[in-house]
This record gives sequence, C-alpha cells and structure tokens, in this order.
Amino acid sequence: MSLSPSQSQTQDSEDWTQNLYAHVGAGILYQQNTTLYQSTTTPKSATLFPGVRGDIALGYNINKSWAVELDTGLLWTSMDKVGGVSLSSNPYPFNASFDTYTVPLLASIVYKVPINDSWLTYAGVGFGGAATIASYSVGNNNVGDYSFALAYQAEVGLKYTLTQNASMGIAYDFFGMTNPSWYFNSNLVSNHIKEDGFYTHSLTISFTWSF
Repeated sequence: MSLSPSQSQTQDSEDWTQNLYAHVGAGILYQQNTTLYQSTTTPKSATLFPGVRGDIALGYNINKSWAVELDTGLLWTSMDKVGGVSLSSNPYPFNASFDTYTVPLLASIVYKVPINDSWLTYAGVGFGGAATIASYSVGNNNVGDYSFALAYQAEVGLKYTLTQNASMGIAYDFFGMTNPSWYFNSNLVSNHIKEDGFYTHSLTISFTWSF
C-alpha cells in the first residue's frame, strides 16, 4: 500500500515536529569581578552582588546525540563596590546603584550522552550577541542606556526523564560578553561607562517539553 502525496506530506510534517522541544530554566548567577572604565575617573575594579537568570530555548533534535537550539532569556546583576567602596556609602551620594539587564540571543549546538533510560548528560556551546540595558541611579535621578555586544556561552547539565515528553534538569552555564559600554546623559549625570570583562557563572533548574 502506498501513501498518497497528502498522506506523505502529513507524515513528514509530524516526524519533523516530533524532533522539536522547548526549554525553560531559572537560577542564581554570579558575575566575576570586572574593571570599570568611567569617563570621569580612573579605571577601578568592581564587584557585584549575586544575581538571577532565566532561560528560554527552542531546540531541534538532529539525532539521539546532537541538537541545535535558539537561546534567549534574561540575566540581572547589580553592582556592589567600585574600587573597594560600596555604592551605598561615601563618596557615592544618595545611595547610588548600577544594574544591568542582559538578553542573550544565541545559536547553540548540544551534545547528549544517555546514561540509562531515565538520565542523560549534555554539553553545549553557543555564539551570538547580547543586548544589555544599564540602569544608573543617584538619589532621585535615574538614567539608562543599552548596548549590544558579541556573546558566547558554554553549558554542561544533567536531565531526568519524567514522562515521554517531559524532563527536569540542572545545569551550569558560563556566559561571556565583549566589553559592553553605556552613555548616560542628564542634568545631574554625564558619564561613559564600560565593563572590561563581563563573565558570569550560573546554576539553573530547567524543564524541557518535547513535542
């Protein structure tokens, strides 16, 4: 018995969609110390508070071992100290704050290694860009700017199969970006700020649904 053209096209479409999956994750983030360049002062080392990260990805399983993904999400960090001095103390007036909100846009390739019927490990690398919004606040004066830079990511993780279509996992992510910079201009603030070394480490819990 042969399939009609319409039946064949329907079967091909179903086979293609069965290889798709969606992924969401959330967790904690640590950004390494960075060097902060400002137009009004000499370069200084900056430390940051722990942040948070959320991930969204759409993937396609090429075969049992390889997959490709389009990844995005949000990384939030807040600066703690500049030159060893907290932004909430002198010489910074009015409890200054500096926050960044980063949205990565990455194309990734993932290699999977099944352990048994329920568990698998995986590793992936991704390249692309990232848009980063910086918010700088001094007293009641708030200014912001955005930057776009090249970005890259490496990830290793472990997944457990819940059902035929669903799995849970835990992953470590390293995310890097090439020196984002921002320009702030207002009546009270006029400054050009650049971070030399934007590297983050994240631990996330994820949920994956296969179609």
